[in-house]
Amino acid sequence: MTSPSDPPVRWLADLASVAEKLPQAQRPRPYYSQRESGAQQAPETSLRSTVHRARALVRELHGDHYFADSVGFECYDNHGDSDSSPEQELESRVGKAHLWAAEPDTWSEADLCDFIEVFHDLAARPTQGWTHDYSGCGWHPTKFSRKSGQALYRWRMNQLLDSTGLGLRLADSGEDIGRMVRLAPGELGRLIDEMLDSPSPAHDAVAHAIALFRSRTGTREEHRSAIVALAGVLEERRALLTDRLLSKDEDALFEIANKYHVRHHKADQRTDYGPEFLEWIFYWYLATVRLTDRLISDGSR
Repeated sequence: MTSPSDPPVRWLADLASVAEKLPQAQRPRPYYSQRESGAQQAPETSLRSTVHRARALVRELHGDHYFADSVGFECYDNHGDSDSSPEQELESRVGKAHLWAAEPDTWSEADLCDFIEVFHDLAARPTQGWTHDYSGCGWHPTKFSRKSGQALYRWRMNQLLDSTGLGLRLADSGEDIGRMVRLAPGELGRLIDEMLDSPSPAHDAVAHAIALFRSRTGTREEHRSAIVALAGVLEERRALLTDRLLSKDEDALFEIANKYHVRHHKADQRTDYGPEFLEWIFYWYLATVRLTDRLISDGSR
């Protein structure tokens, strides 16, 4: 059992005490053409360019042994031998072994998403190892942390994805963590993060609704199902809404879901609306669930 006086514990305590003062990673200052135009360069929208960069990042992490727990590593004495390889993992998981060496021109967006997700699941940070001196073979890992390795992988990959115009990123929390999702517009992404990180009594239902709605391949029916899930949470809190909000506001909240083709299937319901209408309802309901969470929290104090 360690004590606060142990050197490693003291080192961690000292590091934690100055964490806020440590320099943060920042984007480079604007370059000449960016200063002249008065704006930062537009996000890269080329799929081909994104494929190049994603492959380069995965290969960099591969060289740092972040996938060695699953696919092994090169060693003159075969200490890093494994029953698998990057190609075999891609083949067994998504049937796309060719992606390890395929030219970017041949990739689809689905290929890119499969590639990123597979290596997320393989990522594990090396935590212990030894140095193999023979012929300068180098450092060999022996123990790994999958949780921290995947967290770092998501952070690095999302930095890359956020600089593109593809509107995609790796989910960093929720039941779809480590899966490619649609980027929420503007500040709504912060609302999603707050809901996934908060100790809401309805956390599981809300997390499931978010996973349905932000899925990269989400259908109209899945978007409706996400709204229905949130409406169910609000229905359970209807008395709270009536008590703490004006009754007409509470009625309007449920009228939207009941009058339009969202919760029920009736002949007199409206169906002539586009996907942007579903998006509006979803984020309105999500924000209202967040509001009721706070009301419940305030009432319990």
